[in-house]
Amino acid sequence: MSNFSNIWVIFKREYMTRITNKTFIIMTFLAPVLIAGFYALAIYIAVADETESEIHTVLVSDQSKQLKLSDFSNYKLLPAPDYDYPQQRIDSAKAYVNRGICYAWLQIDDKDLTVLDSTTLYSEQAPSLTQMESINQWISNQSKEKQLLKFGIRPTTLDSLDVSGSVRLMEISEQGVASNSSSGLKSGIGFILAFLIYMFIFMYGAAVMRGAFEEKTNRIVEVIVSSVKPFQLMMGKILGIAAVGLTQVAAWVLVLIAIVFIGGTVVGKQKMSEFKQQSSAISMDSTFASAGLPTANNEMSANSNPVAKMSALSDFLSGTESIPAGEILIIFVLYFIGGYLLYASMFAAIGAAVNQETETQQFMLPITMPLVLSFVIAQSVALKAPNGSTAELFSMIPFTSPIIMVVRAPFGVPISQLLLSLGILILTFVFMVWLTSKIYRIGILSYGKKPSWGDLWKWIRQ
Repeated sequence: MSNFSNIWVIFKREYMTRITNKTFIIMTFLAPVLIAGFYALAIYIAVADETESEIHTVLVSDQSKQLKLSDFSNYKLLPAPDYDYPQQRIDSAKAYVNRGICYAWLQIDDKDLTVLDSTTLYSEQAPSLTQMESINQWISNQSKEKQLLKFGIRPTTLDSLDVSGSVRLMEISEQGVASNSSSGLKSGIGFILAFLIYMFIFMYGAAVMRGAFEEKTNRIVEVIVSSVKPFQLMMGKILGIAAVGLTQVAAWVLVLIAIVFIGGTVVGKQKMSEFKQQSSAISMDSTFASAGLPTANNEMSANSNPVAKMSALSDFLSGTESIPAGEILIIFVLYFIGGYLLYASMFAAIGAAVNQETETQQFMLPITMPLVLSFVIAQSVALKAPNGSTAELFSMIPFTSPIIMVVRAPFGVPISQLLLSLGILILTFVFMVWLTSKIYRIGILSYGKKPSWGDLWKWIRQ
C-alpha cells in the first residue's frame, strides 16, 4: 500500500506544481487562440490570389499570325515592330527590354502552336512560375480554340459538357441505416487527432526527461530516493505529467469549442443576412424575368447562388452524422495515455542516465524515429487507405499505433483489431517500464562519466 501512496504523493506534486504555474495557465488559454490564428493566416496566405499591382507591357512578335492579343493577368499585350530577319527581331527584343520600353518581349517563331519549341520570352527580370504558366496557358488556349474551330466545334460546346457537382456519400450502418458521410471530414478529424498525440508525446515526454535530468543535476533526487524507490519516483513523475497533459487537452478543447461557437454565431448571423438579401434579389429577378422585364443580374452563376452555397454547407455538415464521436473520443484518450506512457518511460530513463543535456541527443534518435515514421505514415498511407494492409500493420506495432490508430478511428476500426492493438500496447508499456526502471534506478544516482549504450546494457542486466 505504501508503494501506491508514495507514487500518489509524487503524482500530486508533479501535477500541482505544473498546473499552478502562471506560464502553464496563460499558455493553456492562449495557445488555442495562437494556433487558430496561425492556421487561419496560413490558409489565407495559401488561398489568397496575390498578384503584382503593376501592369507590365509585353510586346508580342507572332510569326504564326494565329494569336489574338488579349490582355490577361497583369500583362498588357501589344504588337511588336515587325522585322524581316530573325536576328533583327532578337536584337530589337534585347534593346527594347534593356531600355525599359517594355517589361518583356514575347518572340513566337513557331508556325504550329501545338508544339512550342521556337518561342522565347525576353525579360530583364525572370517572371514568377505562375506568370510563366499563365503565358503558356494563354498560347495553349488559343491554339486549342483554333484546332476546335477547324473541326467545327465551338469551345463553348465543350464547356457545356463539363460535369458539375460530386458524388454523394451515404454510409450504411450495421443496423441498415444509411446516413450522410464525408471522407474528407473523417480524414481531417483523424489527422488532427494524430497531430495532437504526436505533439503531446514530444512535448510532455521531453518534460519528463527534463524533470528527471534537473532533479539529478540539482542532487534533489538523492534526498527523494531516501524516502521513495526510484521506480516509484519514475512512475509518479510520468503519471503526474500525463495528468497535466490531459488537463491541458481538455482545456484546449473547451476553449476551441467556445471560439468555434462564438465565431460560428457571429459569422452565421452575417451569412444568413446576406443569404436573405441575395435570395430576395433572386426572387425579384425571377419575377421580372417572368414578366419579360430585364433583371438586375442576368449573369448570375450557380457558384454565386446563395441557395447552392447553403446547400453545399448543409451537405458538408450533414457528413457529421456518420462520425462515431464517442468511439473516436475513447480511442483518442486510450492511445493518448498509452502512447504517452510508453514513450515517457523511455524519456525518463534518458533523463536519468545523462549528466549533461547535450548528451541526450545520442539516445533521442532511436526513440523519436518510430514517432516521426508514424506521423509520415499518417499523412500518406493511413489517409489514403485507412483500412489497408499497411495501415493495419502499423496500427498493431506499439511504437506507431498511438498515431496510426487515431487516424483510422473516424473510418471505423474492427473491435478485434482495436483490442489486439491495445493489448500489445499495454504489454509493451509494462515491459518498457520494467526495462527502463532498471536504467532509471542506477542512472539517477550516477554522476561524472558520460553514459554509453554499453553502460545502459550493463544497468539493464544488473
